[in-house]
Amino acid sequence: MATQSKINITKVAQLKGHRDAIYDFIVDFEGRHIYSAGAEGYVVRWDIDSPTDGKLIMQTGEPIYSIHKKKNILLVGGRSGTIYQVDLENKSLLQTDKKHQGGVFIITDDFSGGEDGCIVHHSKSLKETVSTHSLRSVAFGKSSIFVGSSDSHIYQLDKNTFKTERILKGHTNSVFGLALLDDATLVSTCRDAKILAHDLHLNQVVHQVPAHLYQVKNLSWNGQFLLSCSMDKTIKVWNEQLTLLKVIDYDRYKGHTNCINKTLWIDENMFVSCSDDRTLVFWKVEIID
Repeated sequence: MATQSKINITKVAQLKGHRDAIYDFIVDFEGRHIYSAGAEGYVVRWDIDSPTDGKLIMQTGEPIYSIHKKKNILLVGGRSGTIYQVDLENKSLLQTDKKHQGGVFIITDDFSGGEDGCIVHHSKSLKETVSTHSLRSVAFGKSSIFVGSSDSHIYQLDKNTFKTERILKGHTNSVFGLALLDDATLVSTCRDAKILAHDLHLNQVVHQVPAHLYQVKNLSWNGQFLLSCSMDKTIKVWNEQLTLLKVIDYDRYKGHTNCINKTLWIDENMFVSCSDDRTLVFWKVEIID
C-alpha cells in the first residue's frame, strides 16, 4: 500500500491591485510573469520572482472571463463574446473579434469555447456546436480534447474537427474543472461540489468524493498533487487516489476571504490562487519526511 504523503503549506505572498473579483489568470513561464483578469475588465501583470505591485496592461470595459498567452500575444475573453488580442511587446491592442454569443470561458492556442456552447477555431473557418449549454472547462489528451459543459456532461472531441467522439456523464450540473491524471484517468468537478474520477478505458466513473461544501471552481494537477478550489473559500490538496491531504482556509492559513476561482501550479512546489476577494495568493508546498 502506498504511503500517504504529509505536506506543509506556507503562504508566500498575497497580491492586491484588482478592484473586483479575479476570474482567471495564466502563468507565463518564459517571461516569469502572471497575467490576471476579472470583473472590472483589468488585465494585470505580476512578476513571479518579485510578487509585489502589479502593472496594468489593458482595460476592456467589460468583465473578463478567460485569458491565454500565445507567444507574445495575450488573448482575453470578455462577457460579450469578444476576444481581445494584445501585443505584449508593443503594448498595443491588435484587434477585437466577436467570436461567441455570450461569455468566453475557454481560450487555448487554437480555439475558444463559450456561453453559446460552441467551439470556434481562431484562424480556420471552423465552428462546432458542442452543447446547448455553456462550455466551461477544458483538458487535453493525446488525440482528444475534453470539454466540460453546464449541461453536466463532459464531451470528448476530436482534436482536428471538434466533433464529439463520446460523452462522459456522472455530474448533475455545470462541469467547472477537468484534469488528466494519466492517459486513462480524467478527474472532473462541478457545481455539485464533487470530484469524479473517470476511467477512460472502462468508460465509466470509478470513484467520487464529496470534495467541498459548495461548488468547486477548478482543478489543477502537477503530477503528484491535485488542487481543488471552491465557493466555500477553501483550497484542498489531494493525491492521485483522491485522498485528502490538506485543507487551506482563512482561519489556519490567512488565505482567501471569498470564493476561490482558480488555482494553478507554477512548479512542483509552488502554486497560485485567485479569488472574488480581489487578490492572488502564492503558496508553497513542502513534503514532510
